[in-house]
Amino acid sequence: MDRVPTADEVRAELRALDQLDRKVVGGLVVLCMAMPRQVRDREWLAERFVHVATVAHGFAEEGEAATDDDVERVRLYARLRFDPVVRATLRLFVRTGEDLRQRGGTPDFQAAQAIVAGYLGAD
Repeated sequence: MDRVPTADEVRAELRALDQLDRKVVGGLVVLCMAMPRQVRDREWLAERFVHVATVAHGFAEEGEAATDDDVERVRLYARLRFDPVVRATLRLFVRTGEDLRQRGGTPDFQAAQAIVAGYLGAD
């Protein structure tokens, strides 16, 4: 990414995603905010993507084992949706940082979460 995406660009990109993709973006961006030094590590992102996608699909319920079909659905989702979902996640992460910077003051996790929720809820 060579520049900070505009708020309108981020909103448009998120609007193009379905509800499942948005859930995964939301989960991933929270992890990126919690561990910002890991964001550039593609392997870390891939591992977190699979974990968040598994939860978003509803297969990580306590006490329930995923079936082979469940695993295959997550695997297919990861193969088809990794690039656009991670791209949207990273753009939202960067945009959130810029929004926090523009607000001034000391950024905090709650403010960042509110910004992310605003983008994900925008239609």
